[in-house]
Amino acid sequence: MTRLMTGVGALVLLAGLWSAQAAPPSVALSATRVGGADVPALAKFYEDAFGLKETRRLEFSGNMEIFLNFGESVEAAKASTNPQILVMRRADDLKDPVPHLLFDVTDMAATAGAVKAAGGKLDGEPRPFGNSGMMIGVAIDPAGNRIELIQRPKPAKP
Repeated sequence: MTRLMTGVGALVLLAGLWSAQAAPPSVALSATRVGGADVPALAKFYEDAFGLKETRRLEFSGNMEIFLNFGESVEAAKASTNPQILVMRRADDLKDPVPHLLFDVTDMAATAGAVKAAGGKLDGEPRPFGNSGMMIGVAIDPAGNRIELIQRPKPAKP
C-alpha cells in the first residue's frame, strides 16, 4: 500500500513536508487520532479501505483505542516506523472538518473504489490540484472523519 502521510491541518503538514527544514531531533509524529462511536467498526473500515493492520488494542474504563499501521502482515505493521492511526471513541458529532488524515495514493480511482466498498464515501469527485500534476480527493469514513487522498504525478521518464 502507499506510505502514510498523516497529521492535522493539511496546509501546515504539506508545507512542512515540502520544506527543507527538519523537525527538532526530539520531535517526531507518532500517530494521528480519528474517532467515532463504534471503534472496532471504524478500525475495520480503515483496514478494508486502506489495507491498514491492527498493531495494538487498549481497553480501559469502558473505552477502547485501536492502533493501525501499514504493512504486508500484522507483524510488518507492528515493525513499521510509519506514524500510526489511532482509532478512539468520539461521543459528539464531528463539528470541524479541517483536522483530517492525509494519504498518498498511487491509484486514485482504485483507492476511491476501496473507500466506497468499505462503507465510506467521497466528498465530490477527485480533481486536479491546480497545475501541480497532483490529483486530490476527499473521502469520508463512516464516522464522518475526512481523509485527503493525494496522487502525486509520476516522475518524468529520462
